[in-house]
Formats: sequence, C-alpha cells, structure tokens
Amino acid sequence: MLWQRLLFGGLMIAALLGLLHVDDRLPEWLRTSDGGPQWDGVLVAAVVMALIVLATRELAALFRAAGHRPLVVWPAMISALLVLVPFLHRNRLAGGALPADATADGQTVTLLVIGLFGTAVLIASRKQTQRAIADLSVSLWPILYLGLLGQFIVALRTHPTGSAGLVLYYVATVKICDIGAYFTGLAIGRHKLIVWLSPKKTWEGLIGGIIASVAFAVAIAWMMSPETATMTAPAHGPWPTPVKAAVFGLLMALCGQAGDLLESLIKRDAQSKDSAHAIPAFGGVLDILDSILITAPIAYLVLLK
Repeated sequence: MLWQRLLFGGLMIAALLGLLHVDDRLPEWLRTSDGGPQWDGVLVAAVVMALIVLATRELAALFRAAGHRPLVVWPAMISALLVLVPFLHRNRLAGGALPADATADGQTVTLLVIGLFGTAVLIASRKQTQRAIADLSVSLWPILYLGLLGQFIVALRTHPTGSAGLVLYYVATVKICDIGAYFTGLAIGRHKLIVWLSPKKTWEGLIGGIIASVAFAVAIAWMMSPETATMTAPAHGPWPTPVKAAVFGLLMALCGQAGDLLESLIKRDAQSKDSAHAIPAFGGVLDILDSILITAPIAYLVLLK
C-alpha cells in the first residue's frame, strides 16, 4: 500500500541520515592517538556487513525455492570479509595478519580465491555429483554479487577522498530513480517495459526515474560545489561538475533499474514476489539493496577516480 511505502520509506531515509551523520563523527570519539587506528567508516562498514549477511540468507532461500542447494554460512562469511577489506586497510586494523605492503586489491583477490576453493571443497564434501555445477554456481554468486559489489559501498566511504556525504549522494541518486519511476508509472504509465520479467514497470516510469535522478544529482552537485557551497552545505569531497553529475545521475538510474531487474529474474525463477518479508511494503533486505549493489562500483569509479 502507498501509505506503507511512504511511512517505511521515510523511516529508512531517516535511519540512513542518522547512520551517516554518526559515522562521520564516530572516528573523533574513538580515536585514542595520532598513531593508532582512525576508525574511519566503522559504522558504515558494520551496517553494510550486517545487511550483506542478511541478504545472503535471503538469496540462499530464493535459490532453494528454485530447486538448488546453496551453501549459506561460507558465502556469508567470505562476503562479510570482502565488505570489510576497505575499512580494515584504510584504518590499519589487520595487524600482523597481513604483510605490511598488502594492498586492498590484493586482499580482495586472496579472499576471492579462498572463497572459490572453499566453496568447491564444501560442495565436494557432500559426495554427490548430481547438480554439483548448479550448487557451485549458486554458492559462489552471493560472494560476487553481495560481497564484492558491497565492498565498493564501504570503499566509497573509506577512500582517502571519500566521505559519508558521497555515500549518501550515491544512494539517494539511485533511490530517487525508484521513487520517480514509481510515481510517474502510477500517474501516466501505459507502455510496459518488460512484461515477462517485471509487469508493473513502464517506459514512462523509467523515463521519469531517469529525469528525477539526473535532476537530483545535478542539483546536489551544484549546491556542494566550491562556488555555491555555504556554511550549511560544506564542499567536502570530490563533488562532480554539473555535466559529470548529469552523467552520474543517468548511470545510476539505468544501472539501478538493471539491478532491480536482475533480482526480479532470480525471484521469478524462485516464483517469489519478494526476497523476504522483513520490511513492510518493500520486501526483504535484498529488495532494498538490489539497485544499490549493482551501481556501487560505478559510483566509486565516477566519483573517486
């Protein structure tokens, strides 16, 4: 129902704003010395890790509903570690467990290799060859889809030029497309986008969502630029120019909708409307993260590279 979407959508927005505000201040409270850990992005890393673990369980349930037998604990553990890599590397919290010159990319590749071989060993330990390829695939998918892509959300916060503000900017730009598409489709949607996959989506809704994302991205970038920033809107972080912001908004809208359709493909195979029922009117954690995950690497490359 619409009122539920508005209510719980508003609550999630408020929670996100509160999370990022506290995360921005938390390092100052936790820091004990100049030479010690900085704790940058600790709250974002912890929350993203928790959401990824929950999403792994939801994804495994969808795969089981489609007739597969995925691993759950192992992919959840590897995905959680992948998400933490940028935070641990940034704040020098790995201690003596890693070489002093180990890079975040090297740690990521190492975890992916461990995840691959560990998955193969655990599937082989079932001593069954029937559907082994399918079970291997659905056990590895959460590691790549949730862990690897989720890592870029934390990296956007913990990068030397990243910030909580950029995370908010990227997430809001993606979700503004969902809001614009929903209300545009509700008002004037006539032509179906992909009937067999997502029968409620329309071309009019997609266009409305793209316009909303581009307008939002450009407006915020203009407000945060050094020329227009005020005391209430400091120009922290590498904010894009209006032209770059327009391209960013377009990419977030298109790729975000692609992420939503990708999850729909999985849900249709599992004959499920939502990934879970954890959030009224929205579904599960995976239903919230689908568009955010697929756009995270693109947001990282556009905003920080």
